[in-house]
Amino acid sequence: MITRGLKLFAGVGAVGFGIWAMAGSFTSSAGAPAVVSGQTAIIRAVENGYTSLDTLRRGSAVQRGETIGTLQLSPTGDNNSNKYMTLVQTKGRVDAIEAEIATLQAQIRDLQVRTDKNRVARIDELNSKLAEANANLGAAQAKEAAANTVLERQKKLYSIGYTVKLSVEAADKTADAAKLDRTAAEKQIATLQVQLSAARDGTFLQDAYNDAAYSQQRADQLRLRVADLQAESQQQNHLLKLLEGDARQINASDRSAAPNPSVAILSPASGIVWSVANSGQYVRAGDEIARVIDCSQLSANATVSAREYAAVRDGDRALFRQEDQEQPWKGTVAWAGVPESNDSASIPAMLAPGPNNSQYRIIVALDDVSNATNCPAGKFGRVVFENTRSKDGWRVPALDRLTAMMIDTLHLQ
Repeated sequence: MITRGLKLFAGVGAVGFGIWAMAGSFTSSAGAPAVVSGQTAIIRAVENGYTSLDTLRRGSAVQRGETIGTLQLSPTGDNNSNKYMTLVQTKGRVDAIEAEIATLQAQIRDLQVRTDKNRVARIDELNSKLAEANANLGAAQAKEAAANTVLERQKKLYSIGYTVKLSVEAADKTADAAKLDRTAAEKQIATLQVQLSAARDGTFLQDAYNDAAYSQQRADQLRLRVADLQAESQQQNHLLKLLEGDARQINASDRSAAPNPSVAILSPASGIVWSVANSGQYVRAGDEIARVIDCSQLSANATVSAREYAAVRDGDRALFRQEDQEQPWKGTVAWAGVPESNDSASIPAMLAPGPNNSQYRIIVALDDVSNATNCPAGKFGRVVFENTRSKDGWRVPALDRLTAMMIDTLHLQ
């Protein structure tokens, strides 16, 4: 009896609290709290030196390839032997890059020759198959004509009573089979003509996992490698010129007028600066100088209740609205699950602020075009899922939490 009274009291109290929570929640904005994050590009020092980043601040907008600062070079030591060692190592790296580029370009030429030979051989093969298919078509047409002649003769003999109906039916079936053989031969010719036309354009239908021969695929991969090496060669040559100028200054014993060589620090992506080292800080080769959020690939990280999580599926459309912007950002649900640790390449790696930030996370990939000037990375707002907006407009987050608490209480009893 006491237990029933306690349950009744708890139920009445829960309903009263739910009504109070509902009244307060009706005035809140719709949608789940979210924060925009993006993939970050890390800028690292190419050599030892001192950073010069006077104009760069956290939140600054930068463009891809833009010079955002300089690195005042400081070779791995202050004595001349270390400077000359750095010069020798740089020369060796430049020579190695040029040698590798020459080797790869020779391989690309050989692969292109092989691709051309393969294309010619494939065209010859298809021409031969096409000629064979035409011959088969002629034979099928002759068989069809002969079968039709026999069928007509059997029909005349049957009409005057000189043969039985079974002979007419057999001749009819033979004529139908001959017609099907002729149709199949025509279809084969059409297929070979399509393959021949594609082969003449350099496309190999049904030849591999895509429309290019293996030699062509390999050549394309090597071209990408050559492009990377050429970019590195340009950077190393620039550094080599600086080191050679420093060496000439040392040989001329004019250290007082020796310039302080520097390397430009370029932004690897268009976006906003998320973190930056102090200007004038000494860094070693490979140390992090700054991080830039790539504004071309953004996502909204929303935290939702268990009920909202169950109603959302990957691929659903969604809208993200900033707190200080009326025009929403469109997007697609890319992932949903339980929050994990913050060890991620995305910045900021955190949950959006809200009363349910310990429950479920949903990531919405934003598909609207963004650049460094209007990048919403780091902005807070709310996400509305289109497939649940109409049916969940009346829902109250506080009441959802209350329902979950009541269920847990009943399970414990």
